[in-house]
Amino acid sequence: MNDTMRDAAARAVLWQIVEQAAKARKDEAKAELAQLEPGDTVAGKWDGQWLGKATKTVGRTKLVVSDERALLTWLQYNQPDEIIMSINPAYLKALEDKARSVGHPIDGQGELIPGLQLVQGDPYVSVRKQPDAPFLVSQLLSGGRIQIDGIKELEG
Repeated sequence: MNDTMRDAAARAVLWQIVEQAAKARKDEAKAELAQLEPGDTVAGKWDGQWLGKATKTVGRTKLVVSDERALLTWLQYNQPDEIIMSINPAYLKALEDKARSVGHPIDGQGELIPGLQLVQGDPYVSVRKQPDAPFLVSQLLSGGRIQIDGIKELEG
């Protein structure tokens, strides 16, 4: 075993600790932001500089096969070419896109397709950084204002 490998192992452990602490701090902040209403956006500033923004988005909608047998039976009579030992994923994606636009899974004639549901996911918080945010964070780190257990309050 050489020193290069030991150094690499030390760096891997160090960055794992930083990663885990950062994730914990991010999760704490996102838990506070969960109070936002879907569609709300809050800009984040630190020491007068914009870091980015947090938005509470509405949950994603997705198509779910709720009864595979019913769907396969329907496909056998209506779209037999879309069965490939299982349901063609590209066809399901096309059905999902159409279902999102009209609110429920329908075929080309507007008939509901059995065995499919369009479900709405839970709202969640999305965070986006400003382009120069990494520079600001580097300044805060080098100035000792960000530590593994959190952020020091700004001195007034």
